Amino acid sequence: MMRRTAALVIAALCVSLSACSAPAPEPQTAAKHSDGRLRTDLAPLAERYPQLASAESIEWMGGTLGSRDVGPSTYWVDVIAVMPKSEIDVYRSTADLVKVDPPTLVDDLAPKLPTGPFEGSPELDDLFSSGGHGATVAIDPQTRTVVLSGVFD
Repeated sequence: MMRRTAALVIAALCVSLSACSAPAPEPQTAAKHSDGRLRTDLAPLAERYPQLASAESIEWMGGTLGSRDVGPSTYWVDVIAVMPKSEIDVYRSTADLVKVDPPTLVDDLAPKLPTGPFEGSPELDDLFSSGGHGATVAIDPQTRTVVLSGVFD
């Protein structure tokens, strides 16, 4: 009887220890799928993000998030836009900005980022997020660049 109890305690301890030492799964970001085209047309972005309507130049890529097997339900867009100084001044006066890293962009667009430093804040993100179009935004005031990574349905 003593042997059986000891074996049960050891077995329970082993199960308990192995459960505690198992690594937690890392959160995964949904994969971005696109046709690989670098775009420079402003109209589709200005509809979703009217704050970009006065962009002097713009480069962007977009596509769908997640599994292609399920079908597209969420779309993404990564944008680098040069804005008039007056617009950058408005963005800077609208929110308490702090130094931030720019949003992570798709590999084909990331090398086009200016070197920064970048400024951003939750308020700036909110300024660009409306009507179901969410955004993470950073600005480089020196180059008058807005970097936006957005999602929408």
